[in-house]
Amino acid sequence: MARVIVTGGSGKVGRACVQDLLEHGYEVFNIDLVQPAKELCRFIHINLTDFGETIESLSRIDELYNQADAVVHLAAIPAPARCSNSSTFRTNTLSTYNVFEAARTLKI
Repeated sequence: MARVIVTGGSGKVGRACVQDLLEHGYEVFNIDLVQPAKELCRFIHINLTDFGETIESLSRIDELYNQADAVVHLAAIPAPARCSNSSTFRTNTLSTYNVFEAARTLKI
């Protein structure tokens, strides 16, 4: 069974992605800063703007569950009005870099 990590799996698009992956037989891990309203799969609380925390969480999945096969990166501040422009830019770009770099480092 393929293992997929979904970042931002607690958000609107993330929940839909998690649900679809589960329906198609994937083992799914939701890593997000926000607790999901309904827990559909394993949840790991994480701040993706912290590289150490990001790589630790992804490697923990590898260690406990024998390597993740893919990462679907959906974590972001979706509406600019929720935060300042600089905070939205920093959070969205830094978390994207951290997820991609951690996945590359771990060969996911």
